[in-house]
Amino acid sequence: MSKSRAYKALLVVEEYVNLKALAHLLEFISRNVEITFLHVVEFPLPTSIYPETVAPYIEKAKERFRELLDWAKSQEIKAELKVVASRDLSEAVLTELENVEYDFIIIQREIKKIKRKIRELFRRTYLEKIVDKTRRVVIVLPFS
Repeated sequence: MSKSRAYKALLVVEEYVNLKALAHLLEFISRNVEITFLHVVEFPLPTSIYPETVAPYIEKAKERFRELLDWAKSQEIKAELKVVASRDLSEAVLTELENVEYDFIIIQREIKKIKRKIRELFRRTYLEKIVDKTRRVVIVLPFS
């Protein structure tokens, strides 16, 4: 039997990663997943983003997320950490998505903000109540 290809996932990390929720999600997806943790160090517009200018910030961020890589290794998850400098978080994420073919992207948001946005999207449907009442990860698959 041939081994199936591993899924490639991009997980955008800001200051904190909810390891419990991530482990719970991975149980359902598959153990056959490779995760790239992407952290973007944002700089204001007038700042020069030369390698020698941003290197200390990138190293500091890498050190801060070293425990995250150790956790992934302890869970037997193939993972890597990419830290990039950018003036815009969304542009940095989109650039990463253009350069590497990921199967899916995982983005963390504060639960209250997520629920508020989903309520607006699913107002007056059964999904609104489910999202509001559960603390589990809700994955909505689009179809046309």
